[in-house]
Amino acid sequence: MDGEGASVVISVAAVVISVLSLYVARRKDRRDALLKLHESLISPELQHGRRTVFLMRERGVRVEELSGEEYAVVNRALAAFDVVGLYCHKGYVSEKDVLELWAVPLVRLKYAGGAFLEYRDAQVAGMPTWPRFRQLAEHAEAYLRARGIDVARLMGSAPGVPESCSEPS
Repeated sequence: MDGEGASVVISVAAVVISVLSLYVARRKDRRDALLKLHESLISPELQHGRRTVFLMRERGVRVEELSGEEYAVVNRALAAFDVVGLYCHKGYVSEKDVLELWAVPLVRLKYAGGAFLEYRDAQVAGMPTWPRFRQLAEHAEAYLRARGIDVARLMGSAPGVPESCSEPS
C-alpha cells in the first residue's frame, strides 16, 4: 500500500473511532441525565408533593383549601414531571426508559391531579399548564395499556397503599 492509501485508511479509521466515541459519550450523557432526573423525582420534597396530590383526591380537598405549603409542593411535583417530559421531547433522555421507571406514578398523577391542573389552566387562559407532563402522562397510559395493565385501577386514589410502594426507588 502506498502512502496515499495508508493515509486514507488512517483517516477512515479516525472518523469511525470519532463517531463511536461520540455515540458512547451521548449514551453516557443520556444515562447520567436519566439518573439525575430519577434522583430528583425520588427526593422527599417531590414525594411529599405527589402524596399530597393523592391525599387531595382521596379526601376530596379542593385546590382553594390547600395551605400555601401544600400548594407549593403539589405545584413543584407536577412541574418536575413537565421538565421530565421536556427532556424526553428533546431527546436528552429516552422516553422508553422514563416510562419503564415512572409510567405508573405518571398515570396516577394524571388522574389524581386533574383538579389541580384545571385550577392552574384557569389561571392562564388559553394555554394548558405543563403540556409536556400531560403528553408524557398520555404516553405512560398508552405504554401501560400496551402491556396489558389495568389502567382503570390507577385512575383513582389507592387508599391504604403508601405512594412509595407504587413508585420506583
